[in-house]
Amino acid sequence: MYYKTINVPIVLEVGEDIFVHLDDILKENHLYFNEKILVTSLELRNLYKSRLDKLSFEDILLIKGGSYDEALEVMNTITNKEVLLVAFGGGSIIDAVKLMANTLDLTYITVPSTLSNDAIYSPIARLLKDGKKQSFGVKAPLGIIADVNIIKGSPEKLLLAGVGDLVSNASAVKDWNLAHIDKGESINNFAMALASLSGNSVIPYTFNDIRSSRFIGDLANGLVISGLAMVLANSSRPASGAEHLISHAIDDLFPNRSTLHGLQVAWGHLLVERDFRKPENDYEKLMIFFERMKILDEIERDITFSNGEIEQIINRAKTIRNRYTILTKV
Repeated sequence: MYYKTINVPIVLEVGEDIFVHLDDILKENHLYFNEKILVTSLELRNLYKSRLDKLSFEDILLIKGGSYDEALEVMNTITNKEVLLVAFGGGSIIDAVKLMANTLDLTYITVPSTLSNDAIYSPIARLLKDGKKQSFGVKAPLGIIADVNIIKGSPEKLLLAGVGDLVSNASAVKDWNLAHIDKGESINNFAMALASLSGNSVIPYTFNDIRSSRFIGDLANGLVISGLAMVLANSSRPASGAEHLISHAIDDLFPNRSTLHGLQVAWGHLLVERDFRKPENDYEKLMIFFERMKILDEIERDITFSNGEIEQIINRAKTIRNRYTILTKV
């Protein structure tokens, strides 16, 4: 018999007002640590102080997140090798904790304060190093605790960015399949199916739903399943194609004009479908969905590049990494 073993999160809790039950959730899953250290921002600590006071943390480390240098500086203060890190924040804080945990070989769980991208469960961390955003391979978290009521309080723009990031799986899967057809690149059909299913999980919703518990739950679960697809593939392939290369190119070429990763990915997804996948593309369907979710409003407000700049972005995207996508054929 042949089989493949993969690591899946031991804890996945999505519900209302569950963060305050962190200690009980760990005990119920037979997870015991000598210490728990919370890593969060000053703003979140002050905003949710009453809830945090009900939990037992040996220390609370305050960070801004998103910076490679800051992550290295903070992790030098951690000496206990049997500590559980609890990353409470958005993608920037979570990615910083990912690097810390990976470097120190520590266990960590994520408690997202919003859902702006797939950072909550992915083997990739994007951090600012030497003035530019760079990707770092990391281990996935032990678990995810998504408190719906906390996430509901996050800005709409962040949630819409999360939708853009998740829906872009459709583009990534197309590119992976293209690489298989054109270059014989190996594919994992199970990972591909998970990526597609997770990307489709938010399609039925409209902008009016984004504060609903059901939408928050589906978005959280979708991002987790998308991360699981990457873990299964041992690569970001299932959730990262030409559209992600375009986003990374924006960060590289125009760092002062970059916006949320999920919005840039959504813009890249539209661009690829309109200009490079025709005549068989999903551009019209994608436009309808982005209009219905008001993601298009955010894109038009934040992302404005001239035709010449777009050409620069495409050319840079093609060199970001050795990954065959529809851009390779341009």
